[in-house]
Amino acid sequence: MTRALAATAESEGTERAASWELCTAMLAIATGWLAWTLPEPSARDVLLVALCLALVAIERRRAGAHFRKAIAAAAGARGATAGEATRAAWRLDAAFCAARATGRGAMGDRRR
Repeated sequence: MTRALAATAESEGTERAASWELCTAMLAIATGWLAWTLPEPSARDVLLVALCLALVAIERRRAGAHFRKAIAAAAGARGATAGEATRAAWRLDAAFCAARATGRGAMGDRRR
């Protein structure tokens, strides 16, 4: 079952990695916009940056939930109990986040 879950995590991880790229671009836009308006950003500028940050938070939560749901569904389809499926989903989610934080790809492959 572990091999099947790893394959599911790899395929879902690709989509999640694309979501992280989107979030990175949105953070760059927000930071650039705020830097461009310094030293006196208007309320509209601050609101735009806050909107970008809110969208990043929403997208990261959505992508994480979708990732964990797909992993849990794959584990459930292979006979795991609901608790085991949830634990597997959170474990693979943590592995994905750790791999991204250390400069690795979706599930541990070195990024080029």
